[in-house]
Amino acid sequence: MKISTSICVACIVVASSVMVSSCATVQQPDAATSMDWPLHNFDLAGSRFSRLDQINPSNVKTLAPRWLFQHGVIDGVSNQTTPVVVNGTMYVTDSRGSVYAVDAADGHLRWIFDVTQLIGGRGCRAGLDCYVFRNRGVTYADGVIYTAAGSFIFALDARTGAPIKGFGKDGQASTILDVLRLRFPNVKDAISMGYWFTTPPQVHNGVLYAVSTRSESHIPGGHVIAVDAKSGKVLWHFNTVPQDARDQGWEIAGPTWVGGERHGGGIWETPSIDPELGLLYVAVGNPFGDSTKRAGINLFTDSIVALELGTGKLRWHYQQTHHDVWDYDSGNPPILFDMTVNGQRVKALAEASKNGFLYILNRETGQPVHPIKEMPVPTETSRAGEQPWPTQPIPFTAKGEPMQPVSPVFPIDIPPESMVGKTLVPMFTPPGPNQIRAPGFGGGGNYGPLSYSPLTGLLYVTAIDSPFGVTNRPPKGYVSAYDPTTGELVWRKIFDGWAQAGSVVTASGLLFVGSGSNTAGYFYAYDAKTGEELWKFNTGAGIFSSPAIYRLNGEDFVTVASGGGDRGRRGGDLILSFALPKR
Repeated sequence: MKISTSICVACIVVASSVMVSSCATVQQPDAATSMDWPLHNFDLAGSRFSRLDQINPSNVKTLAPRWLFQHGVIDGVSNQTTPVVVNGTMYVTDSRGSVYAVDAADGHLRWIFDVTQLIGGRGCRAGLDCYVFRNRGVTYADGVIYTAAGSFIFALDARTGAPIKGFGKDGQASTILDVLRLRFPNVKDAISMGYWFTTPPQVHNGVLYAVSTRSESHIPGGHVIAVDAKSGKVLWHFNTVPQDARDQGWEIAGPTWVGGERHGGGIWETPSIDPELGLLYVAVGNPFGDSTKRAGINLFTDSIVALELGTGKLRWHYQQTHHDVWDYDSGNPPILFDMTVNGQRVKALAEASKNGFLYILNRETGQPVHPIKEMPVPTETSRAGEQPWPTQPIPFTAKGEPMQPVSPVFPIDIPPESMVGKTLVPMFTPPGPNQIRAPGFGGGGNYGPLSYSPLTGLLYVTAIDSPFGVTNRPPKGYVSAYDPTTGELVWRKIFDGWAQAGSVVTASGLLFVGSGSNTAGYFYAYDAKTGEELWKFNTGAGIFSSPAIYRLNGEDFVTVASGGGDRGRRGGDLILSFALPKR
């Protein structure tokens, strides 16, 4: 049974923002035959596993676009939003964090919330505090849409787009600035210090968990920030690069920075949460600045960090790259899952680093499930004052063999003309002139979230092969399935373009993932068990967005954002929703 309610929001002006919607009858979906995609990575564990099974290996070849939506903002960065779908409405963002609510059945616009008219109270182009970067979507909870735009969090009524008055100031909370002023009382705006949001917050039990970027600037540590979802007030915060004894973890991390530099440690993706353990998990980005002035392993950069939900207290950490001089962020979110290893149930966590390796840990303790060995790496450097770390943590399988990396960790397929005057060097070789090394700056595993199917028992990882020092070789995307109980690679597919975003896996046995390219953006469906390519569709522009799946009134849809060229430098604004032919 479908229930219709009339919602008319012709043009509402609130604090200089304009929300628009046509006067139309909005059909509320039948809850018994609908299934939402409510969070950025579907659930608190970040599983990206959907129990929907209508689209399957037998009929996926007939999958076709049902509708498309264009938000109109093309500003030189890629369209990275993951659509969130709740109660028949899809919510997406542009690169600035403005929110668009559309009918999930046909793509018709319901309302817009333009953050650029509100940030800093002056309009987006009027000052530093409105700086725009990539934005990866929204979070939904209890009838409220949250978008993290610039260095602010906005709370909006999910039905109308109107700001929630009790949240911050008229629906806008200066979250990062509130934290920075505890240490820097005279700071005027967070953006001027290099801080802003890229990814939506996680939400659980009335609390938002937001994370700040950006590693590629002189920020004094990234922040994990717990925010009251009703008021927008900061409850606690954790600095990923402790600056002094006032920051938690100083006694652990402090001695690992010698020489004066304590910069970087931004967080690029949404945290994951285990409510039963009461823990929140984040993957921390790279250190930044003059590496000769930060001798040591530089905790907690390039690390997985587990914090207590209620207090932000550090429970454990695991570093994946020591003294990073290669930009080997831990960029994608940790994924949580349970599995059985040697007859024992293990609460596991996995994360694929830009260094090219997949790390599988016990999420209760932070200890490796399979051996991760500190292996010697090259230390000869031409840079005066550099002190390379002599070992790096390399994952091994349960059999004790080196684990297959998620992408090549030594350059392959290098055109002969690119080799002139250059040398192929092993991974973790300190940077020097005329080198070709892998992974390059793009990764390895980038920000694309992993997915996990409890039915196949496999982890699905996207990664990039684009060696540093080569300019005329197109990137390759790697999509791999691993058995986490053994650490063994089960299957792998390689395609043209970047595999920079993540995947989604279904109960029917399908894996959906997109490719980013200058010439095209293919959206693929693979057999989740075997890796067989079953379907692909050319969206016309690179896909740097992770897909989502939802059911609306008995019909399943898979949706993805398209729009981006070489690493997203050419923007786009297209949202596509695919479905089977109507019966």
